[in-house]
Amino acid sequence: MTVGFPDTKAAIDNQAGSLALNIRNLLGSIQTFNTYLGSRPDPELVALGYTQTEVTLLKAAFTDLNALRLVATGLQTQPAVNNFLFNSNKIVGPN
Repeated sequence: MTVGFPDTKAAIDNQAGSLALNIRNLLGSIQTFNTYLGSRPDPELVALGYTQTEVTLLKAAFTDLNALRLVATGLQTQPAVNNFLFNSNKIVGPN
């Protein structure tokens, strides 16, 4: 008996398909949420309990993630090195 996931063609196919589908769905969700955030004026978000600094960070994080989506889907080129995760890493913390 082996420990962990089995090393079979079916297991590899399942993992490959799951990861590809997950990233496709995630990129779509990022686009939707970025559009939502862009439609909300800062004062509305502040009224929900965010500070202006938090609103700026939240919007910057999803602007960056949406830019990653655009590059990943071939809708935009990236002329210079960019850490698309810089601002979103601030949201999730050290995990």
